[in-house]
Amino acid sequence: MSAEKLRFNFEATGVGSVPFADPEKACSKILSLFKEIPFWPQLPKRTFLENMYVQFAEGMPGIILDEKNKNIGIDKPRALDGVEGLYQRYLDDDLEFFRISKDRAAGLYAFLDAIKSRGRSYKFIKGHLTGPASMGLSLAGEDKIPLIYNAELSEALTKLLSMKARWQIRKMKEACGGVIIFIDEPYLVSIGSSFVNIDIEKTIGSINEVAHAIHKEDALAGLHCCGNTDWGVILRSDIDILNFDAYNFMKQFTLYRADIKNFLGRGGTIAWGAVPTAAHDLEKNSIEDLIGQFKELLRPLEETAPEMSSLITPSCGVGTLAEGDAEKALGFAAAISQLLKDKGLIDGR
Repeated sequence: MSAEKLRFNFEATGVGSVPFADPEKACSKILSLFKEIPFWPQLPKRTFLENMYVQFAEGMPGIILDEKNKNIGIDKPRALDGVEGLYQRYLDDDLEFFRISKDRAAGLYAFLDAIKSRGRSYKFIKGHLTGPASMGLSLAGEDKIPLIYNAELSEALTKLLSMKARWQIRKMKEACGGVIIFIDEPYLVSIGSSFVNIDIEKTIGSINEVAHAIHKEDALAGLHCCGNTDWGVILRSDIDILNFDAYNFMKQFTLYRADIKNFLGRGGTIAWGAVPTAAHDLEKNSIEDLIGQFKELLRPLEETAPEMSSLITPSCGVGTLAEGDAEKALGFAAAISQLLKDKGLIDGR
């Protein structure tokens, strides 16, 4: 699917996690709000198996999972022993081996069933998976050193996630031909930090490998980062959609005007996380407040507005919120999307 042929007009979608424990309830709420690009819900309050790192670690050799204490780690010697078998599955193109089981993604299966039963069409449906940088920094062994610092295991993890992305797309295309997958990378906020020393070029290379796997299945690759980072590096990657926390970090993002212009010029889309996901911010803002702030902060990019391809999302997942606050955030995103579609972005254009 070529991003160059697509232009989004403020359609709304979500990031991933929601606070509901019942998958059917979660899907019903999402499908009622997001009429054009609904997303399947991660349900971390249903089970620890739906934690964003546990959910996509299935199949990685050496994983140590402690559901009772809600911990995940990796036995590196055992993982290294199992890498050859993982690579063989990869070379055999054995997508079913890399499936996401129902006990780890009840929302995915309920979402696809709901779409099929409703019998209506959507522009796209959206999925997600945890990216190789964040997953690699989250999985550590007894030595407390994250997996990302082991070249062999980091490469195997990237292959695992690439195949999970492809499996997910195949599954989703059974319900809708248009698929978007966001690569969730919260740890990219650590780029340049004295606490996390990672090679940014290698990190982007791993993200690009997952993006290429998504493209191989004729889907669009997005990247979600809910903090501030080096946006220039990210915008020069091979993703089609960049999703970021525009509510808190718009000023920092708009400093990268040249990179943003180039990204949009090659057919990229910005998914603006214009809706806060902190309860106190939701309480103090109306839809009109959020639109006004968004438009004002976007003025440095006014010259790119005519060519801008945009989506609207909450700034992050809403899985940690109370159910009422989560529904409010999702509802705000859908409402802002509709108003911007009707009235345009800047000065009514």
